Amino acid sequence: MSDNDSLYHQDDSIENVLHHLARAHRILELEGHGDMSMGHLSYRDPHGRGIWLKRGNLALREVTAADFILIDFDGNVLEGQGLRHLEWPLHTEIMLARPDVNVVGHSHPHYATVFGATKAELGPYNNHGVWFADHGAPRFDSTSHIITTQDLGKELALTLGSAYAVLQANHGASFVGADVKDALLSGIFLEKATKFQLDLASSGLEHDRPDHDETVEKNRRIYPERARQNYWMYFNRTLDAHEGRA
Repeated sequence: MSDNDSLYHQDDSIENVLHHLARAHRILELEGHGDMSMGHLSYRDPHGRGIWLKRGNLALREVTAADFILIDFDGNVLEGQGLRHLEWPLHTEIMLARPDVNVVGHSHPHYATVFGATKAELGPYNNHGVWFADHGAPRFDSTSHIITTQDLGKELALTLGSAYAVLQANHGASFVGADVKDALLSGIFLEKATKFQLDLASSGLEHDRPDHDETVEKNRRIYPERARQNYWMYFNRTLDAHEGRA
């Protein structure tokens, strides 16, 4: 099956989802989330065994469908070969706290990391910010360290709450979705929204925060499933062009 065929093929097999998840890693690299071999996404195992997590020592741009390991919710490796990321509890504890979430990402995008080092609240100042209209993007500031314990993972998940993303003070950000597509958009839109707000603040020009109720309605209007699918396909075409498959 070619990459383009698999994007349109309605196949919920683990193999196909991991193919899409690998592509999401490489798209995030193009969108400013790359940081050497740091950063990782995970997928909830549909059989309840735990999560499929990108193996360590790979950059986001290098990930393929073969580069995932299956770990249980206590971090034990059940399938696959390769290094288990130290921050595995970040993924498992969010999955345990959020049954609606099937994909978790963590990375260190520049603008989201800069924004998370401040105490500013992310607002719906552009269309990308509107993605977070319902719950914002809360800031986790209990530590700026990596999330290597289940207790820290639980605390991070509590801060995330029902949101699509959480800013981690002086560290990076984590983002989630019900599927690969929504998690990818959460990560990309967070970086675009924080860049916009930082640019707006640095302009020194007077500005108003858009009305909350209007913004929530705008979210429903501009991000229905058909629009999300359209953006998913756009980012995949961009990846294909970058990788010489267009």
